[in-house]
Amino acid sequence: MFHLSGSAVLPLLSITTNRMLVAQGDRRPGVLPFSINVRGDHPLVRGQEVHQHSIHGFQTNLTDSYVVLQPGCEIQVAMVSKQRLQQLALATNELRALDRITSVNSAAITEQQFHQLVALTRPQHQDPIQAELIEAELLELMSCRSMKQLNDGELSHRAGLMKDLIAWGQSNPTKVISLEDLTTTIFASRSAIVHSCRSTFGLGPMALLKQIRLGQVQSLLMNPQKREAMGFSTIQAVATHFGFSSRNHFARDYRQLFGEAPSATLQRCTAPGIRSQPVSVAHRPQIAMARR
Repeated sequence: MFHLSGSAVLPLLSITTNRMLVAQGDRRPGVLPFSINVRGDHPLVRGQEVHQHSIHGFQTNLTDSYVVLQPGCEIQVAMVSKQRLQQLALATNELRALDRITSVNSAAITEQQFHQLVALTRPQHQDPIQAELIEAELLELMSCRSMKQLNDGELSHRAGLMKDLIAWGQSNPTKVISLEDLTTTIFASRSAIVHSCRSTFGLGPMALLKQIRLGQVQSLLMNPQKREAMGFSTIQAVATHFGFSSRNHFARDYRQLFGEAPSATLQRCTAPGIRSQPVSVAHRPQIAMARR
């Protein structure tokens, strides 16, 4: 579930998961996503597990995002203007903060600092100066001498493989491919692809690609305008487009992943007054869901 709050100056995004969620894509230019894990298992950020009391995802030199969230996870993201934070740092002479946000992507903070930041970024927080309070708090945290710098945001080899695999699946929704073909497509050995996929998602690469395509089916079922533009008038036409030739197998896999029949998705999203609006920290997001 995605919940967007805050203001135009500093949007706040709350994400709660009931299944594993992989979010990747280009970062929004000029925005630094300061993220904190409020509940559940720690997410993997660019292949690195974040600590319990930490902030992550804000490194200014990164142009893309890659985050794996476990089921039952809740994170809060403050989407801070890079320009506003830099101006505030210069005005208050907090140059250490500027150095850190250009070289660090994850930092440990104290438990007290963590709970204070959680309270400030809660969606229900309605203080009219909320943006200024959050910016000031983050600047103070990034300037703190005792703050422990955890990692610089370099993408791990395993995360890089999975990022390439998901990107291929998103960009080639109708192409038939085998595991052997994948080895030349993403320039990795068969064993490396299988091991990385199973250790990250708990399933094989071909199963992951199937779930990506099921997610694309769901997205199209939830978008009547796009379905009409593509000339699809039935669920079976959408399923066939994405390579699902067996109606029974498709319906079974769809229900297993999303907890409802494709017809229920279609009916729910075409009912009067219902409109689906995707929200993401990423610019041109690529999102896939997988369940252990």
